[in-house]
Amino acid sequence: MAIEAMRKIRVAAHKSVADDVWNRIQRIGCCQVIPGGREHTEERDLESLRTRARGLDDLMSEVRFVMRFLEPYAAKKGGLAEALGDLPEVSASALDAMASREKFLKTAVAVRALEKRASDAKTSLSRVTGLIASLAPLSSLPYSLDFYNRGTEAVQGNLFSVPAALVDEFKSRVSSLGKDAEIYVLSGEMNDAAGVVSVIYARHAAEKFSIAVSGIQASRIEIPSQMTALPRDEISRLEKELSGLKAEEAAITSEIKNIADDAWKLCEVCSDKWSVERAKLEAILDGEHTEQIIVESFWIPEKKLVDFKSAVSPWKALTDIAVSEPTEGDEPPVLLKNKKFFAPVEPLVSMFGLPCYRGLDPTSIVAPFFYIFFGICFGDAAYGAIVASALIFLLLRNRVAGTIRKFMLVLIISNICAVIFGALTFSWFGDSITSFSFLRFLAPLERIKILDPMNDPMTMLFVSLAFGFVQIFIGLAIAMYDNIRNGNVFAAFADQGGWMIFLCSLVLLGLATTGAVPVSAEVFRMTAAVGALILVATQGRDKKNILGKLFSGVLSLYNVTGYLGDLLSYSRLLALGLSSAAIGTVINLLANLVSGVPYVGILFGILIFVLGHAFGIAVNVLGAFVHSLRLQYVEFFGKFYSASGEEFAPLAVKTQYVRLAGE
Repeated sequence: MAIEAMRKIRVAAHKSVADDVWNRIQRIGCCQVIPGGREHTEERDLESLRTRARGLDDLMSEVRFVMRFLEPYAAKKGGLAEALGDLPEVSASALDAMASREKFLKTAVAVRALEKRASDAKTSLSRVTGLIASLAPLSSLPYSLDFYNRGTEAVQGNLFSVPAALVDEFKSRVSSLGKDAEIYVLSGEMNDAAGVVSVIYARHAAEKFSIAVSGIQASRIEIPSQMTALPRDEISRLEKELSGLKAEEAAITSEIKNIADDAWKLCEVCSDKWSVERAKLEAILDGEHTEQIIVESFWIPEKKLVDFKSAVSPWKALTDIAVSEPTEGDEPPVLLKNKKFFAPVEPLVSMFGLPCYRGLDPTSIVAPFFYIFFGICFGDAAYGAIVASALIFLLLRNRVAGTIRKFMLVLIISNICAVIFGALTFSWFGDSITSFSFLRFLAPLERIKILDPMNDPMTMLFVSLAFGFVQIFIGLAIAMYDNIRNGNVFAAFADQGGWMIFLCSLVLLGLATTGAVPVSAEVFRMTAAVGALILVATQGRDKKNILGKLFSGVLSLYNVTGYLGDLLSYSRLLALGLSSAAIGTVINLLANLVSGVPYVGILFGILIFVLGHAFGIAVNVLGAFVHSLRLQYVEFFGKFYSASGEEFAPLAVKTQYVRLAGE
């Protein structure tokens, strides 16, 4: 339940070694830049760095283009290992050697050329395909297309798309021109919507033709000017051209595939190298620059000071380091510090929000409750064993680090708790041990059963509410401690102490009334009255007059309903535990029923058992995680926690495709 102590360091380095110093700072990854130095810097002192930054931005943009283009063709590794953060290790010197700027630019030029050729081929394919489609309805036309483009000295042709219902009227109007016009309706091209009509008319009758067909709904079909032969001949020519274009496209695709794998790997290392370089430059730009010196301030964990000074010692003659403690006005970033058993829960706390630097870290309190609550909600020993084993296997097989590793450890410990709780409630794939005769040899496991939620839910409800009361009480105690720590002793006594006395007395009063506690109920009535008096006397202390103070104090007792609601929320532990057991029982029942069918019954029974319990694991593990986390965020954190801290985000080597190891 601690937060790393931070120190402020101010680093001044001569520009001749600044690149090396900041590179080393980035490699050790324990210093967060404190922005603000740039406002005291002349723009001329930043020009060379800005030029480098723009160059890197241009290179990164080109990398993104190449990778987007090659993505459908490259054989990327990907897979579960990469998703878990298991990246190939590469030394810094090897990365520098592989990420050649000249090689990448040469590759990028080749990819750009292939992209243009591929784009041109695709455009041509689209154009030719469209022309073939537009000429298909004209394939039976007995006239060359030249009539409809240029015509002759004496005649001109037009093609029209005419609604099917108007074709006869259109034909009648054109026929009224007599020998000055000839109409031809393409056979076999009529459909319910429209028909294709060819009209050839004398040029001197062009005006008469326009008047004759005016007012009738008909759209002219335009023919590309380069098409002059019969439609069927043009279609044949275009189909040959299309075949050639497809062959060209296939050849271009083959060329792309030939270079895709090597180019993709080059892009990966270049992307990682240049993104790291860009982050370092951004940090340097945030510093205060003079003509010869760069000065920058960082937050650093106190325990890392020795490592930091050792790391930059090679440039001791050209650097100066000043260390100071945070001042009252400073708000350092937060880095949580917990023991191994509790540390995996840190990402869950961070998801809600980090405490302020001078606040309290709830991780060590959240961890045991989350582990236990998950175990109760998941509630099946076999389910827990399967999930825990799978996660342990993944951890051992892959080099998982960081937040993903912590999440996996949370689930492993939580599922071990599920194994324990499942064993204590005799839940192994639900009631499979008693449902299937071939599993009866495992019946001795029932000896360790101490609870039976399915047949005795009230006991399980009592256990769930007891856990809830303990956690709520601890939340109030933490808030009380925080007030005392900050010098607010009266607030601790009035706000948390009064409620702790009042709530604890009410619970003990209920237990004494039922005989569960061998103490007279009158004792707890008196202590409850004392707690109530404390609340009535203190909760209205901010009001100005005595009536307001008294009224607010009395009204504050109504908040007991809020605490009751929070306590009842812990009944979800019972509900989810029962649902897990019920799902398992139903699956076993169905498998038993089906297994009695002759010949195929056993096969289908096994199938139902496997798929059903796989579904049960998937559904219940999600529900157990979400609801256990909700109890921490809503019912527990609401009593004391203020998530106003800023996460510690040091300048570090952050790569996507490789993991830097060594020099």
